[in-house]
Amino acid sequence: MATSPKIAEKGECPIALCGVWKQHMSSCESMCPFLAGLGMPNALQYVACPLVDTLKTTLRISCSDPGVLEIVDKTAFGRNATVVATDGTEVEKLTRNGRKTYMLSATTATATESTLTCRLTSRGPGWYTRQERSLSPDGQSLVERNVLVRPGSDDVVVTRHFVRANDEDLRPKPKEAKA
Repeated sequence: MATSPKIAEKGECPIALCGVWKQHMSSCESMCPFLAGLGMPNALQYVACPLVDTLKTTLRISCSDPGVLEIVDKTAFGRNATVVATDGTEVEKLTRNGRKTYMLSATTATATESTLTCRLTSRGPGWYTRQERSLSPDGQSLVERNVLVRPGSDDVVVTRHFVRANDEDLRPKPKEAKA
């Protein structure tokens, strides 16, 4: 009989999720419904959706300090680091371009589950996204559910899958020597 993962203490690290994960492209859903739900114009979707859906993502999940979750995602566009306490405390953050703010929080349900919640304050009450990450039942992959919640609309849910990788997948590629 399989045992359930122990319930995490408030602020505990989702230790089973720690490590480097490479996106398993063929088992990922399109991010287009998520982008459309955020209000991306139809004309831009024709260009952006195929680009986003072919963009490979590598994640490094770690607990830099007790109760502090760090997620570094790497794509062809660069790296983005998210550092947040796992005790559910909301912290105001700036968007990458620095023009808007949002409220970020994280919780850990078990050693194999974690949720990042981003309350989109600039869009008004009731708008937020959740990244629900969990270890698959067989322990071989990371399942990431991206959930967009909007007032008066159905939730948009996009699921992506990742497999274990190594630190080499996060290192910048050396520039090729010119002949």
